[in-house]
Amino acid sequence: MAKSKFIGEAGEHYVAYKLARKNLYVGLTLGNMPHIDLLLSSNSGLRSISIQIKTSKGAYRRKRYGHEGYEWDVNKGVIGRHSTDFWYAFVDFKCDENEEPDVYIIPSLWVSEFVKPEFSRKMYFLPKAAADLTRNKWNILEDALKENEKTFEWASTWDAELLIRWGK
Repeated sequence: MAKSKFIGEAGEHYVAYKLARKNLYVGLTLGNMPHIDLLLSSNSGLRSISIQIKTSKGAYRRKRYGHEGYEWDVNKGVIGRHSTDFWYAFVDFKCDENEEPDVYIIPSLWVSEFVKPEFSRKMYFLPKAAADLTRNKWNILEDALKENEKTFEWASTWDAELLIRWGK
């Protein structure tokens, strides 16, 4: 089995653990759903969101696309696929195994807008400025479950000052 598979599975379990510690209802799909690794539900069960988890061991990039930030492999399924009910959790296990991992909670629109069909390798890049707003911000998912209007507005916006658009 490929080493990256173990890292990916560790990321899924890590995110599930962190959310469960917040008393949220979490269901791992264990590979049974394409493009969805985790389902998160409200206490009432009337509201749920889907999360795809991408994991890296050392996501930090000092200079990529002319910017400092973080990068993860994704797949072509991310292109054009977004909803306020669909989120990404990008896990960075870092190169130093003694450091606590960071998890970046990212709206699916950001990933959908960045990754393009012409990319030979489908990668998502998160600039440092945006990373600082999303790093370990579990409350974003809690607010999405509560249908927080400001969270939905934020998740539906591509901030050109904060994010990088390919080709610009």
